[in-house]
Amino acid sequence: MNRSLPVNRRNALKGGLAAGISGMFSAHEMNAQRAAGAGNHFYEMRTYELRSDLKPGRVQEFLKDHFIPAMKRAGAGPIGCFSVISGLKSPSFVVVIDHPSLAAMQSTIEKVVDDKSYFEAAKVFETTELGYVRYESVLLKAFDAHPKFELPPTDPQRALRVFEIRTYQSPNPFALRSKIAMFNQEEIKIFRNSGFAPVFFGEAVFASEMPHLTYMVGFDDMAAREKAWDKFRVDPDWLRIRTKPGWTDVETVSNIHAAFLRPTTFSEVK
Repeated sequence: MNRSLPVNRRNALKGGLAAGISGMFSAHEMNAQRAAGAGNHFYEMRTYELRSDLKPGRVQEFLKDHFIPAMKRAGAGPIGCFSVISGLKSPSFVVVIDHPSLAAMQSTIEKVVDDKSYFEAAKVFETTELGYVRYESVLLKAFDAHPKFELPPTDPQRALRVFEIRTYQSPNPFALRSKIAMFNQEEIKIFRNSGFAPVFFGEAVFASEMPHLTYMVGFDDMAAREKAWDKFRVDPDWLRIRTKPGWTDVETVSNIHAAFLRPTTFSEVK
């Protein structure tokens, strides 16, 4: 049975949706939102699913020696590369790439495609021996209150940090906007005051299981992570905003997923 809609009906639905959104936000509010996000960066987050019998070391070598250098030559970055401690399929690698804009991201892709050195290395990597099962790519747009990557201070003498990456799913796009407003106006500041090291906060633009947001924060170790979250939970500002109408978990969050990552030695986020 053909379930496609007639063109006039599709246009009516599109018009109705646009009208509905316009009815919820004034023209001034919508223009202000566009202006506020004009300089926000975009992040591509890749998760490479590996298998122990497929020589996962080949993937790390390719990322380190070819993929990340090519992306950097093309103007992308900073770039974080992480192995999985828990919360995702293991072994896996997570790569997060910062782009100043969608136009810059497109330019980077075009430059990498034309990079002869990278092309030859990629051809050998992808066609000679299977290095990974598959990879998933997610595109995120940075929050207004945290518009680009933030690199935690580095010290060659200290151990590599533990990074927590959390995804909050919302029941609908408007609930997600409320949760993002909560982060922009209050929650990111509380994170900082509680001892978190923010790296990025992003709204999913293209991904599975929409709508959702994803953020990454770092800690010296798991003990420091527990201490920071304990401090966060009793923070007076958090206790105040968590019950604010429109910002409660019941209204804005339908599911939370957390994973823990360890940066590779060649990650710019460490």
